[in-house]
Amino acid sequence: MKQFFGRKSRSALALVIMISFALHVVAILIFGTIKFVTDVLREEKVFEAAPIEVAPQKEPEYTVNIKQRNQSTPPPRPPAIVVNNPSELDIPTLDIDVNIDSSSVFGRGGGGFGGGGLSQMREMAVTMDLFGAEVTSNNLGVVLDISGSAHSTLHLAIAEIDKSFPRAHMVLVVGCGMSDGTAAIKGGGGKVPGKPRFHKYRDIDKEKEYNRLGRSAPTQLRAFFSKLGENKGEDMERYFERRDNLYVLYGADIYGANFAFDYLLDDHNVDTVYWFADFGDKIDESIIERLTSRLRSNRVTVIAHNFLGQSVGPLATEMAKKTGGTTIELVPGQEKKK
Repeated sequence: MKQFFGRKSRSALALVIMISFALHVVAILIFGTIKFVTDVLREEKVFEAAPIEVAPQKEPEYTVNIKQRNQSTPPPRPPAIVVNNPSELDIPTLDIDVNIDSSSVFGRGGGGFGGGGLSQMREMAVTMDLFGAEVTSNNLGVVLDISGSAHSTLHLAIAEIDKSFPRAHMVLVVGCGMSDGTAAIKGGGGKVPGKPRFHKYRDIDKEKEYNRLGRSAPTQLRAFFSKLGENKGEDMERYFERRDNLYVLYGADIYGANFAFDYLLDDHNVDTVYWFADFGDKIDESIIERLTSRLRSNRVTVIAHNFLGQSVGPLATEMAKKTGGTTIELVPGQEKKK
């Protein structure tokens, strides 16, 4: 009996020890797991990269001043340089008279008509004298009436223009009337048929064109050269051949001055137009009103010169006035009326 209880006690003791050991193992596992999880969470918190806060960069500020252009009031021209002495700009002085030796006027090489006296001033407006009127321009356009009434003074106008504005765009027109060109396009009745068009003088076929109707530009020019005399006429014709920016209007009869104005505006962007004519041809009022409006919107000034010394007429006078220009009533070669 005693032996039985002794074995039983040992078994119970062993069971208790095993249970205690198991409980310790479980406790160690539980606490170990808790510690492990805690350490992991702590490490994640320690090594977790804190978000980098980047201060927003301020966009650079650009200030752009844009001036709204008023279509009705174009911007002013660049300041003009008033030149009282053309020789200061190295401009060839041409004092032309029909009796002067032609070799001293038209036959010069490099000088005379078409010279480069204003090459250094092309980018700036200059004020020069044309038959007593102050003309300010850095890109002058010229409309020259080459009909018979102008033949005695045309060479003087050309000399005056090239003395002050040798790079001017010069358009030769028969007559000074203004119309829509319909009558000229139909032809007949002495009119030159064809749509109004422009050619550089040096590119026209003179022999062919000289045989055309009396109102064609080459025919009128032939009469003009003849009036100057053999030597001077030949010199003038050679000058026409070598001059840059010299154009001829065809197909408008005596009513194409408005086409010349439009051509100078469209193809050459002129800022001033000098109009040399006798103002004896009919001008369509609606045509000149449309043209005047366009000139004003483009800030183009008109100088109207009647080479017969008479009035340029109310319509042309109004156009010159509205564009900020003036009129000249002076026969070239004569003193200005007081």
